[in-house]
Amino acid sequence: MSFTSLPFLLFLAAVLIGYYLLPKQSQKLFLLAANYVFYMWWKPSFGVLLLLGTVFSYFAALAIQKQVWHKKRLWLILDVVYTLGLLFVFKYLNFLFQSIAWLAGQETGFTLNLILPVGISFFSFGIVGYVFDVYRGKLPAEKNFIEYAAFVSFFPSILAGPIGCARDFLPQIKKPHTFESERVKKGLMRFVWGAAKKMIVADTLGIMVNKAYSSPEGYSGGLWLIVVIFYSFQIYFDFSAYSDMALGVADMLGFKLTENFRAPYLSRSVKSFWKKWHISLTSWFREYLYFPLGGSRGTRLRTYVNILIVFAVSGLWHGAAFTFIIWGLLNGLYQVMGQITLPLRAKLYERLGISERNIFRVLFQGLFTFGLITASWIFFRADSLSQAVFIIKRILLIFVRGVGGQSIESLIPVSKLIICGVWALLCIVEDCFIASGKRPWPGFVKTNYAFYFVMAILAASIFLFGVYGQGFNAQDFVYFKF
Repeated sequence: MSFTSLPFLLFLAAVLIGYYLLPKQSQKLFLLAANYVFYMWWKPSFGVLLLLGTVFSYFAALAIQKQVWHKKRLWLILDVVYTLGLLFVFKYLNFLFQSIAWLAGQETGFTLNLILPVGISFFSFGIVGYVFDVYRGKLPAEKNFIEYAAFVSFFPSILAGPIGCARDFLPQIKKPHTFESERVKKGLMRFVWGAAKKMIVADTLGIMVNKAYSSPEGYSGGLWLIVVIFYSFQIYFDFSAYSDMALGVADMLGFKLTENFRAPYLSRSVKSFWKKWHISLTSWFREYLYFPLGGSRGTRLRTYVNILIVFAVSGLWHGAAFTFIIWGLLNGLYQVMGQITLPLRAKLYERLGISERNIFRVLFQGLFTFGLITASWIFFRADSLSQAVFIIKRILLIFVRGVGGQSIESLIPVSKLIICGVWALLCIVEDCFIASGKRPWPGFVKTNYAFYFVMAILAASIFLFGVYGQGFNAQDFVYFKF
């Protein structure tokens, strides 16, 4: 039941009507039931896995708080091992078998026929974060099982985030939620805006990117340079579209989730980029891995090692493949090199008399950062290391062979690309608002005329320019597979 599907729209309408018509004491149970209907829509057995993880962590947190058997740390370890152990089995065990076979010189290794439960990486991290917060005394163990289970399974965010934070969510679910038309309209507009961003921009770019990656040998270096740049925009518009839709649905239900993006491609450094990209994941790794490793409290070398460890683990979190590990390490290395060269660069700018806000410095740093991130996305998207290396070689050979004579129309009609480009510019304008600390959508719900006018434009645009319908093999959101 994808957010852009008709079944989900019908499901959402039924949930909103039932949620606000029911007595306040029944809202939580109704929401929990809706969460499990949504999650089990993909595969009913996934619901059993989710319930077991919820029950185990619920009692583990209570045991930690009460220090059962005076073994506070024992209960923490048991829950972390259980939760991350299940994640390892479903997501990484086959990768481990294949890696051992590769080291032994065998082409293939033993594999288990396992289906990766959707959203397991997201709700597993939410559970682990909650148990750690109880262990460290930052949050009391939740005694109401319905409220805790609703947190773990919250349907707007369970599939692709933002990663749940119990400290933020649990206080909200304890309050009764009454229907507020302005808040619901704001959430609905953000949801539809996210759908437009996904179906008009991300999926249009995805057609071209998928075609190129399915047969990389058939395209010149110049066309590949365009493809990798377009993938940078595809993955951003795809993931930010999901986040917009998730936060919009949560807003309609009266909940506020963590903002997951703050105009990341307007960053002037990779460090700044990672403060604005997938914020819930970055915050999770900082709090539950980077700080426990020592953060930046030790020697400079130790700090650099901690950064590389965090980003290597981040790469593995995204996928069980060496391409993801290299992608993570590249981003970690970017940050390490940025810190090492910072004094030298600052001194150079000072001698040249170039201020921090100099327009040429801002543009150069922004474009250089975008180039580094785009280069790393090649490994993120590639099906194998050999494919990633092949694409990089093709692009580098531009300096020898030129860009090549292929037209972009070999991948996608120019008319579709123009429409996509216009909508991408609107998304960039939105990011400029966000970078200045504002969001454009709240202003449109103040009056009914503005609200219905914008909603009509968005709906008509999706209908006219969206990628959907018969003959189109609709792509799930990119982060669903993580």
